[in-house]
Amino acid sequence: MLAAAGWLAAPQPPDTIAVGQTIQGALRRGDAQTRDKSYVQQWEIVAAEGAVVTIDLVSESFDAYLIVYGPGLPSDLQDDDSGGLCNARLTVRFPQRGVYHIAVTSTEKLKAGPFTLSVASGSKPQALSRCRQH
Repeated sequence: MLAAAGWLAAPQPPDTIAVGQTIQGALRRGDAQTRDKSYVQQWEIVAAEGAVVTIDLVSESFDAYLIVYGPGLPSDLQDDDSGGLCNARLTVRFPQRGVYHIAVTSTEKLKAGPFTLSVASGSKPQALSRCRQH
C-alpha cells in the first residue's frame, strides 16, 4: 500500500490497470490524500520481469503527478511534467515479475478533476512543451 511509501495519509484499496489499457477517472473530494493534502488514487499493474511500459497521466484540471513503486525498484519513481504541458509520463523497466503500484495525484493541494491514465507497451520520449502553471 502507499502508506508503506511514507507519503500517504489514508490508503484506499487499489484498482487495476493492464498494459494497453486507458482509464478515464477523476480525483475527487473524499479520495485518500498525500501528507501534503493532494488527492491520490492508486492502481496496481502486474508486470513481467524486464517489461518496459510508458505510463501517461493527463489532466486539464490539475498539474498531474505520477508515482510508481514496487518490488526490485530501488526507490519510488516520480514524474511531474515529462508528458508535456502539465502532464506526467514515466517509462519503467520492471526489474522483476510482480505487482507494482501507480499513484495518480497532483502537485496542487486539494485539487480535483478528471484525468486519463494509460499504460502503453514500450518507451516514449519526454515531451518538450512546458507546464505554464508553475
